[in-house]
Amino acid sequence: MEKQTNAILFDLDGTLIDTTDLILQCFKFSWTKVCGFEHSRETLIETFGTPLRDAMHRLLVLSASKDFIRGAQAQNTTVEELLGAYRTFNVLNHDALTRPFDGTREVLTELRSRGYSIAVVTSKGRELGLRGLKLCALDDLLDSAIFLEDTTVHKPHPEPILIALERLNTPANAAVYVGDSRHDIVAAQAAGVRTVGALWGPSPRTKLERERPSFVAESITDLLEIFN
Repeated sequence: MEKQTNAILFDLDGTLIDTTDLILQCFKFSWTKVCGFEHSRETLIETFGTPLRDAMHRLLVLSASKDFIRGAQAQNTTVEELLGAYRTFNVLNHDALTRPFDGTREVLTELRSRGYSIAVVTSKGRELGLRGLKLCALDDLLDSAIFLEDTTVHKPHPEPILIALERLNTPANAAVYVGDSRHDIVAAQAAGVRTVGALWGPSPRTKLERERPSFVAESITDLLEIFN
């Protein structure tokens, strides 16, 4: 890639750290405990990249035929119960089920040595986001990090990416966003940022390519060829 790129922004879950099994198990636990059933893997992965509360609301809408849905108040109560169960399981199992993708630290270290600023832009909360970054020994390689608490709206809205660019003092045309979900690609495109579809994450290739990312990468090490 031409050297007009100054900053590389990354999604967190499914892009820098491998939490797919953790997230799926959290969903399975919460929905089974609260509602007595679980969603398919494909349905759950479609929510990846969005805030957890939004994901739960969306999944509840998809479950509208179930008997426990009885108006907005009941829906909100159910969402709170789902969130509580999800977070309980997540905290207890986070460290055992979170790992970096192979080569991640080496890739980020090399990209920094080539002069790129590195940032994370995620819909994950700060506490668990930082916990995952530290666990995977990536926290010292970031110039900036945008978590759920840093914005009022979230991916697929472009605001989190725009705020990251502001903090890095980098124009949109000098940045690229790397993400594993279609919500990542949509948000980055709306922010005027070029995109890399991270095929090493859980989303199917067809889902990412449908959004027409600027580049696709089979593994995180492929970024060293794109950002030469």
